[in-house]
Amino acid sequence: TSDTHFPVNPWHIPDGDVFIHAGDLMTYGYSDEWKLHLEWLSKLTHTHKFYIPGNHDFHLQVYPGPALQEMRKIGVTVVGLPGNDNYTSVELPNGMRMLGLPYVTNLPRWANNVDEKWLKNHLEEMSKRGPYDIIVSHSPAYGILDSVKRGMHFGIKAYRKFLTKEKPKYWFCGHIHESYGKAEFEGCKFYNVAMCDRDYQHTNKPIVIDIKD
Repeated sequence: TSDTHFPVNPWHIPDGDVFIHAGDLMTYGYSDEWKLHLEWLSKLTHTHKFYIPGNHDFHLQVYPGPALQEMRKIGVTVVGLPGNDNYTSVELPNGMRMLGLPYVTNLPRWANNVDEKWLKNHLEEMSKRGPYDIIVSHSPAYGILDSVKRGMHFGIKAYRKFLTKEKPKYWFCGHIHESYGKAEFEGCKFYNVAMCDRDYQHTNKPIVIDIKD
């Protein structure tokens, strides 16, 4: 799931081996929200829990050290947070490699905002550490589950080139609430897992995927 923005009743999250949150855990990013989100995440019974921050998640950008420690205490591994170089990617229990990309573009003053040129260079560095079976990015790739009702696309172009080069099996994203759903492109299965709709209501269900390979 992703783009929950508000605390979620743990009963609304299906059980499983691995839980992945693709960003925008928070709404405003203030510290007084943080403990509420830690509480519902701590109640999840999944053996492995991973979180890739989004553009609303200012708290991790302002207080990265304490935030990472608090996440570890409740069994959540933060993946892709800038400066946390040992956790740009992780190995899942089945041996698959997952890369975390918390970035957005063209959103000045929001958390994890970068430009396409910086991201292109970052992805080139990530390629040296690959390959990756699963990519979790907060923002979608350009043209894939990234459009709003007006038909405009807000995905990241650098991700399209990275897709062609890396050929992952799965790609999870969020950010664009209106594009919740799934698609397949260049042999990769894409899922936009945004839980909130355009009006910030928990309308969309978490997506459950059974991966056996």
